[in-house]
Amino acid sequence: MNILQLSARLPYPLTDGGAIGIFKITESVAKLGNQITFLTYPDPDPAITRSALTVMSEFCDIRLTSKPLPSRMRTIIRTLFRGAYAVERRMMKEMYDLIESAIREKQFDIVHCDHSHMGKYALWIKQKFGLPVIIRQHNVEAQIYERFAIHASNPAARWFGRIQSRRLHSEEKRFVRGVDGVAAISEEDAAIMRQYAPGAKIQVIPAGVDLDFFQPTDPMAEDSNMITWIGRFVWEPNTDAVLYFLKDIFPLILKARPHTVFHIIGAGAENLQDSAEHFGQNVIIHGFVDDIREYLARSSVLVVPLRIGGGMRIKILEFCAAGKAIVSTHIGAEGNIALNDRDIVLRDDAESFSTAVVELLNNSELRHTLGTNSRKLAEDHYSWKSVGEQFQAMYKEILSLK
Repeated sequence: MNILQLSARLPYPLTDGGAIGIFKITESVAKLGNQITFLTYPDPDPAITRSALTVMSEFCDIRLTSKPLPSRMRTIIRTLFRGAYAVERRMMKEMYDLIESAIREKQFDIVHCDHSHMGKYALWIKQKFGLPVIIRQHNVEAQIYERFAIHASNPAARWFGRIQSRRLHSEEKRFVRGVDGVAAISEEDAAIMRQYAPGAKIQVIPAGVDLDFFQPTDPMAEDSNMITWIGRFVWEPNTDAVLYFLKDIFPLILKARPHTVFHIIGAGAENLQDSAEHFGQNVIIHGFVDDIREYLARSSVLVVPLRIGGGMRIKILEFCAAGKAIVSTHIGAEGNIALNDRDIVLRDDAESFSTAVVELLNNSELRHTLGTNSRKLAEDHYSWKSVGEQFQAMYKEILSLK
């Protein structure tokens, strides 16, 4: 098949779940023999853009708009009283021109749009060119803004989150109803979208994980006092999660185990220094690291205390593939079929979350049982090869109905 793919971002480098989710789907579908023309926006950093072009050109024809996305603040101001921020930030004449140029040049079988951020382009392509279009919904964006509004401390941020949630709800409903198919990342997201459009073709295709890159390591390498967070802090839900952990959960853990050390890994982590400094040597901020596998090997427990989110956390799949014990909130583990207390430990309030972490730190046998189960879960359900095959089958099914 000849596929036109539109992405709301340049999915490189592979340092966050959003980038990994787009990059790996594209690579996996291409490995099945499909031809992909990939359209997106350049990164503001020319060096990142050059690296992305070099890497992605190995499996797709990647083309970029002539300028990057406008600044976040500029778009926030522009959408204070009209428009959905996540969608409007991507609306550029340069992208319309790039799409039209590609379609005039090549004969495409189907169009794949990543995120509802690109939904206006999806509907425009259907109307103007008559091509079948699917949207890959990596999240229900309206839900993320709704949850952000609940937990934001700033009244203006709460107002912005609530109004953006309502606008995105309206936009996502229109997009789901207007395209030929939707690939939801989780059953939870699919259920919401079926309410939007009861008759729409909505299929659940999960995220995946590189089972060769992430492997279980020797349990003897674990530090029984080491718990770890991994995730970039350019995404507000991650910042909220770690601040919540530091304020409400970690002090309870320290009461039971005073020598516990919390390691914080992710670009932008240095911005949490003020919140962490009173813990002294019990909190270590690493910031961005080139390879997280060393830290996974030494960690006894991985924590995912998310209160805001949607879709599916690829980081949890990576922890599973590495055979680690994980404590998460239910929101953090949404979309994952891992069973509570078998493959993962799910706790939503500070006291039960801290108790679960302490129990795992004290019980190496329980940690390793959870890790063994989570690795098997990743092997059985979350390989990228399987994800690519599911997308290819979905494309073929939609084309067969035309």
